[in-house]
Amino acid sequence: MGPILNSREIGHRLRQLRQQAGWTQERLAEQIGVSTQQIQKYECGTNKMNTDRLQQVAQALSIPIQSLFTDTNDSLPLAVAEKLLIDSYRAIPNKEIQESILKITTNATKHCD
Repeated sequence: MGPILNSREIGHRLRQLRQQAGWTQERLAEQIGVSTQQIQKYECGTNKMNTDRLQQVAQALSIPIQSLFTDTNDSLPLAVAEKLLIDSYRAIPNKEIQESILKITTNATKHCD
């Protein structure tokens, strides 16, 4: 797990993600129902975003919420078994077998409680 980010660092990530999406501060403000000045305050770290606002921002930008807390180059760590599963799946040369395995795993998750 990475370090806990402060409001300024989260605001910097927000700015990066907004710009990557090609959005202006005005567009994001309109999408989440705040003023442009409020977006500026979030991006500068002057004001903190509550959990509702974080979710609105992530939804508006169509990003996973954890993107606001991690660098885009960071990824969630995989367990050894998860890595083995992915590597094994990718090594299967037959696409039909890959599709069958995918169906099995997705169907198995539908039956989990």
